[in-house]
Amino acid sequence: MADIDRLLTLENRAAVRHQLGQLRAPLTLPQAQALRERLVAIEPAPKPLRLAVVHTYTSDLLQPWLDLNAALSGFALETYHAPYGLALQEARPGSPLVAHRPDVTLLMLRREDLHPDLSRPIVGLPADRRDALRAACLAQLREWLSAFRAQPVGQLLLTLLPPVAQPSLGLYDASAETSEAAWWSALKADIGAWMRAECPASLLLDLDEAMLQVGRANFFDRRYWYSSRYPFTAAAAMEFTQRVMAVAEVKAARQAKVLVLDADNTLWGGIVGEDGFDGIALGPDYPGNAYVEFQRRILDFQQRGFILAMCSKNNPADVEQVLRDHPHQVLRAEHFAARRVNWEPKADNLVSLAKELNLGLESFIFVDDSDHECAAVRHRLPEVEVVQVPSRAVDVPGCLDRVARLEVLSLTAEDLAKTEMYAQEQRRRELAEELGGSAGGADYLARLQMKMQVGLDERGHLARLAQLTRKTNQFNLTTRRYDDEQMRAALESDQWLVFDFSLADVFGDSGIVGLAMWRLVGPASAELDTFLMSCRVIGRQAEAAFLHAQMRLLAERGVHQLVADYLPTAKNDLVRHFLPEQGFEPGADGRYRRDLQTQPASDAAAFPIDVRFADSAIPSTEPRLTGVPA
Repeated sequence: MADIDRLLTLENRAAVRHQLGQLRAPLTLPQAQALRERLVAIEPAPKPLRLAVVHTYTSDLLQPWLDLNAALSGFALETYHAPYGLALQEARPGSPLVAHRPDVTLLMLRREDLHPDLSRPIVGLPADRRDALRAACLAQLREWLSAFRAQPVGQLLLTLLPPVAQPSLGLYDASAETSEAAWWSALKADIGAWMRAECPASLLLDLDEAMLQVGRANFFDRRYWYSSRYPFTAAAAMEFTQRVMAVAEVKAARQAKVLVLDADNTLWGGIVGEDGFDGIALGPDYPGNAYVEFQRRILDFQQRGFILAMCSKNNPADVEQVLRDHPHQVLRAEHFAARRVNWEPKADNLVSLAKELNLGLESFIFVDDSDHECAAVRHRLPEVEVVQVPSRAVDVPGCLDRVARLEVLSLTAEDLAKTEMYAQEQRRRELAEELGGSAGGADYLARLQMKMQVGLDERGHLARLAQLTRKTNQFNLTTRRYDDEQMRAALESDQWLVFDFSLADVFGDSGIVGLAMWRLVGPASAELDTFLMSCRVIGRQAEAAFLHAQMRLLAERGVHQLVADYLPTAKNDLVRHFLPEQGFEPGADGRYRRDLQTQPASDAAAFPIDVRFADSAIPSTEPRLTGVPA
């Protein structure tokens, strides 16, 4: 049976995605359309996705590929293609694009759109002209992107079409002082830096990297390009639209948190309990070099902020020996935040890992080679995404490259320090055991010597605060999600107060782990829109210390009437009683209220935490907050 025929017999989206990654040849357009129809028939997409496309070359021929990859990602896609050309009138209130209310806006631009001089070779320009040209291109892009960012157009994705031809200087380009590739690399770095710092909810989606994946000869269809200004082959269209939908998946709060790895025939070839320490395939020669490369690739995912865990049916001593002593083992014990090496069912071990890490199973990606184990986990734990390791060693290193939920749209200091933070948490558990009490006991909390810093409207924390709203499910009163642009609007508004806190103790700094967003609704009234905290710091009274610190500051600035909501979800039962426990009274309308004049906040001394305000939140002597409606 042909590969496409096999795909059309599968019964669920996950199976199709897995088998699609095993195809040896790209889909044709008719095959892509047939596969999309099959996906819609067997598993209708549960979530709408509104996409807007602004383009200076033909975009509508990309639509079948967008539809296919949307269906593969579980989206019901609604696409608006703006009129041909860079239509800046679309970046105005009331435009058709704005009226479409896109979740993602894709800008498909050519390089020469940035400046007329880019339609000619730039290698002959003197250095000062080249520098000036790069500055002019960046200024032009800043103007365009700022115009779109000023409107509610969702996540902005900027793409710049690579050139059809090789660099002007050909093979010599990499060595040339006037290298085109180096010039473009510098410009892309400038664009990325500006977007990261000044243009929230935006991303440079690098088509040069997509072309490297496919190859220039397989990326451009010159027949369509010269006749219809549509550049892509089927392989390039598939690659491009997969990347667009990967962004949409992360944007839809589907990003994973934990990568759980099997050991035998996953991290190394063979079975250590049977083949022995010296018999497993792991080293400089084939097939061991493929597993070394896979382990090296796993470290890349850790650098993106994903937590690594191990789940293996094995003798613990055998696995420990490999982690500790094997000369070619890349991943060592310290790279794993948690491990389960035993003979228990893997589904049970995953549940145990979720409990230890205090994370939901929906944030797990499980990687295993066994048909049986993968099927068992899919059946027992459908919320866990399962990736089966390919049977051929040569295919193993790249087996996670197409997992959209392993992509990131930003990186924070907390992302880079996650493994160390979980190691700190293990040391806290050891302290609790040493004291012979619970992790919430008074003696334990005193020994931690906790220090909390509370910030107010800290714009430098924007990416982390938006990330917290997307990732926090359990300790979250309302589970409202905010992207970077929405968070920036709140941080800059006189009608909002955005508090955050970081927590440190004798074992280390947990980073920014809490967020509260108050909307000012009257001269002395505020509504609590969002209150959340990372599960890493649950059980240390940090949530109460944080809330009461805010209430003290609000009272000092003239705000006394507080209103808050608890909006139950399937995952936030943990905070069901939080508001009444903090002195908020339930009303007939289901909302909770507290009057700080009749019921003041608790003093800081009531909590085992040294609470300090950042400079941004130092209480003012003003009677009320600037910008509160009269």
